[in-house]
Amino acid sequence: MLGNPAAPLYKALLDSGLGANLAPGTGYHDDNRTTYFAAGLQGTDPEQSEAIEKLILETLEQVAETGFSRDRIDAAIHRLEFSTREVTGDSYPYSLLLLMRLMGAWIHDGDPLAALNFEENLARLQQELDRGPFFENLIRSRLLANQHRVTLLLQPDSELGPREEAETRTKLDAIEKQLSDAERKQLIDRAVELKAAQEAEEDISCLPTLELSDIPAAEVAVTVDAVTAGEVKEFWFDQPTNGIGVVRLNFGLDNLTAEQQKYLPIFSTLLTQVGAGERDYLQMAEAMEAVTGGISARTSILDDPQDADKFISSFELKGKALIRNCQPMFGLLHDILLAPDFNDLQRIHTVLNQLKVSLENSVPQSGHTYAARAAAATLSRVGRQREEWSGLTQVALIRQLAAKPAEELTELAAVLTATAQQLFSQKSLQVAITVEKENFSPFKSALGELLEVVPQGESATVASADEFVPQPLQQGVVWSIPVNYVTRVFHAVPYTHPDSAALMVLAKLLRAEFLHREIREKGGAYGGLAGYNAEAGQFSLLSYRDPHILRTLQVYDQAIDWAVAGDFPADSLKESILAVFGDLDKPLSPAGTGAEEFANIRHGMTLKMRNQMRQQLLAVDVVALQKVAEKYLKNGVSSIAVLAGEAALQQANEQLGDSPLELLKI
Repeated sequence: MLGNPAAPLYKALLDSGLGANLAPGTGYHDDNRTTYFAAGLQGTDPEQSEAIEKLILETLEQVAETGFSRDRIDAAIHRLEFSTREVTGDSYPYSLLLLMRLMGAWIHDGDPLAALNFEENLARLQQELDRGPFFENLIRSRLLANQHRVTLLLQPDSELGPREEAETRTKLDAIEKQLSDAERKQLIDRAVELKAAQEAEEDISCLPTLELSDIPAAEVAVTVDAVTAGEVKEFWFDQPTNGIGVVRLNFGLDNLTAEQQKYLPIFSTLLTQVGAGERDYLQMAEAMEAVTGGISARTSILDDPQDADKFISSFELKGKALIRNCQPMFGLLHDILLAPDFNDLQRIHTVLNQLKVSLENSVPQSGHTYAARAAAATLSRVGRQREEWSGLTQVALIRQLAAKPAEELTELAAVLTATAQQLFSQKSLQVAITVEKENFSPFKSALGELLEVVPQGESATVASADEFVPQPLQQGVVWSIPVNYVTRVFHAVPYTHPDSAALMVLAKLLRAEFLHREIREKGGAYGGLAGYNAEAGQFSLLSYRDPHILRTLQVYDQAIDWAVAGDFPADSLKESILAVFGDLDKPLSPAGTGAEEFANIRHGMTLKMRNQMRQQLLAVDVVALQKVAEKYLKNGVSSIAVLAGEAALQQANEQLGDSPLELLKI
């Protein structure tokens, strides 16, 4: 009912025009002892709540009456089969993901292995389908006839924060007036005890730990078969993907105009959500669900490991499918590359509004990331590019386009059509395919057929890079949020620079030994962070959901002074080096292994460079940390960006005096 834009409930909700996107939590949730199903819209008028509820119930009644086609049922089963067989785990170890999959049933006295028995569950489902209209009866009994339901209406309230703050202040004032002298002294004593506990060094000697000698001296090389077919470079990765093939088609951008590159993130979102070939967008959605595990597109930026001011930008189209569906997946890739249809302006309008809601929701969740990108944009060309494609600049562009009626999107549609025509050619194409070696053959055949029809393309006209002059600034970005995200970003050195390893270790040390204590434990923020992107040459100090602005900026200065002094707790250097290797050596999925090595190849990140970095990390000492802290943080070039509510930013500017934040409204 909700699996793709052609699914009946998904389509009914979005086609209604009653909201911009599906509400968070829409779908079936089976982790609780009492499972539940939810459906709704966000970005809607509160007065439409009854109309939305009526629409949901009427759609369920209609589906229960008309049922599902066998093709739709088979597509849903295929999606379940794919998700069951796919070995994921790029952000979380796969074994733990499997454990979490069965945990819901287990903690509620269910069979913990039931969720992993796909073949058995599928056979039982097939028996139910053979007996009659199983899903239709399920909708009637478990949804329509079920009176244990609730309608939730969540509305933004711009006065909620100030009102709660005033109520809290009133309660505190009332409590304070009633305190006796003894109670006041008790509170003061407890505050002193808390401060002492916060500043005390923890005894971590009781915890298990690794030694630096446990770290492998060299990274394990990834095997790749590299071939060139005409203009196209192909990279074949033999990985245990459990019968799933992953295809990545990567195109350079040298033939695109500046305007086309500006809209490339929008192009990447729309490309797989519009019609292509002989199919409209609904038919494409159904076809992708039936024969693939998903087809997606994205922009990519890879930094030059030897020059922090250079980078490679590209566009990537990715598809993944079970081996038996290799040929049908390539058929869809063919249509997407050669015949995308951007003429359905209403569809473009709908997707833009979905994207707008999604991006706006992401800002409070990832405010520190958006703020860091805003700061980095003033320091380097690559920082500016990242901000334009995935920062607040992109959010503002989407908002602007989403506000237009569908009929006014003809100019955008023309840009997107021209982009596809100029982007997709063999001249700038590199291909990576990740699958077991015994399954290379069907993918080689299907790829060969695709390349026969992809245009050769003209030689790229490489435009000279525009002049970029770093302009460090202090910026405050206004957003309707009750908390603050405070960042300070420093421009440092590229990956291969001798100081890069020390900066990576310093970031871990500052986060664990200083910022967490000062910003989270004492300052009340959700998080105090430090990070060093060695490939981008970017060192960042960040706070997450922070009640302060000025205090946090002062803590950053104190953190730098602390690092320069070099008075670090015992074993903190070793633990910080281990933390860096924890990032470097985290397990990847088979598909993730192929993707990472493909990226390494494209931007020249050689195995020799990576192993040299490992040796440099193991050799980092306190003196090296002091040196880089003084050179790049104490005396380096940096920018400040704060994402916060307007009142908080104005208050901060009053405190900052002669060095105010330059306010920007998105």
